[in-house]
Amino acid sequence: MATYLHFAPAIALAVAIGPRTVGWRLTLAGAFCAVLPDADFALVTLGLDRYSGPYGHRGFMHSLGFALALGAFGALWAGPGRGRRLGAAAFLALCTLSHPLLDGLIDRGICNAWLWPFDDTRICLDWRPIPMRGVPLFGMERLRKELIWIGIPLVVSSLLAVLLRWGWPRLCSAITTTPARAKGRTCTSN
Repeated sequence: MATYLHFAPAIALAVAIGPRTVGWRLTLAGAFCAVLPDADFALVTLGLDRYSGPYGHRGFMHSLGFALALGAFGALWAGPGRGRRLGAAAFLALCTLSHPLLDGLIDRGICNAWLWPFDDTRICLDWRPIPMRGVPLFGMERLRKELIWIGIPLVVSSLLAVLLRWGWPRLCSAITTTPARAKGRTCTSN
């Protein structure tokens, strides 16, 4: 499991989408949703389930069903407008789903109950490229590996999305305002 950077995909997604669409409140809610699945440790600590049980670590809170439910629940506070609520629900669900995805990409730990509530079988991803075997749960070595394997790719991908969001309308306007080039070409922007 990522120890330090579970919140990072929510921030990267908010940056990629843009501040006009995803405000700071929704970004903070997304960061909270991205970290929340590890609250399942409380259920194990309280003795409500065993570590590998359906309500234990990487159980129901690490599932697609939990992510969708949390997104739908969060949409209730998104404000007026169907599009705003759907956007908030999708954003929060994706942020929540980033947690089990990161856990699934790490080469250690138990697998996720992706299909809960329909099936609580633990399913591992076939591709687990993030090398954390033998790395302590806390400390500088862990932080360094997470920055390399999680932080840098998220920063690069969100910056590419910002460049695309910024550059696409300019490219489209350049194409459509040049008469010789505009023949037969259409350019749509968001």
